Amino acid sequence: MISIGLRTPFDFVPEAALIGYDYLELPLNSVDALTDGEFAELTDYARHAGFCVYAMYDMLPDGMRVNGRNVRAAEQHAYLKHAFARARALGAEVIAFDAAAARSVPVGTDFDLARRQTGNFLRIVQGHAKEHGLKVAIQNIRFAKCNLINTVSEAALMASLLQLSQVGVFADTVQMAYQSESLQAIDQCGASLMHVATGCALKRSLPYPGDGEDYARLFRQLARIGYSGGVTAFAEGECTPTEAATALKVLRAAKDI
Repeated sequence: MISIGLRTPFDFVPEAALIGYDYLELPLNSVDALTDGEFAELTDYARHAGFCVYAMYDMLPDGMRVNGRNVRAAEQHAYLKHAFARARALGAEVIAFDAAAARSVPVGTDFDLARRQTGNFLRIVQGHAKEHGLKVAIQNIRFAKCNLINTVSEAALMASLLQLSQVGVFADTVQMAYQSESLQAIDQCGASLMHVATGCALKRSLPYPGDGEDYARLFRQLARIGYSGGVTAFAEGECTPTEAATALKVLRAAKDI
């Protein structure tokens, strides 16, 4: 059964927890940066407030590279070991491989080499994800923000070539719209589709009535391929509790059509 979640920064969690989403999607790098005491407070709060942290975004910290000249495998291992342990302790199941800055190929770097380096990074990810029972989903990111893996089709190809049990595809419908990629590309993912996010591409906002997006079509396509994961509502800017509650109503109505 498809669940509906909300991507939220820390400061909006108290409001988001009251709205009724099936889960919240929190920033992994921020969770990793918490002190042990702060993390204990977060896990206690999640338990007492009764919200589920199914997915996490902002996978990597600022400055960490997955390709180019400044790749440090030891640094990657250390971060992933700690961050993934915390993700699992919160109950997370899916981590978005977004990291636009980390994976964007630097000027002067050979693209074939960068692709191989990115694949090697995902092999490192595979080991840590398997250890903690997590899935890592490669997100499509528009070319204006990242010059590597811009479409769902490219993410699906990368996942297919790597053949890693814990690594799959994250379909972001807003990024798809920016790249003029049809929702039909989701059909190519099949069982490798591990996560989905959606919103209003025109305003980069949470879903709202009459925003021009066909959310019902999205849910029909997901049902057709047997997808049973999460669909996260998100906005690129801040949102209000009213906007978040409206987005939930829009997506639930679309799911039920």
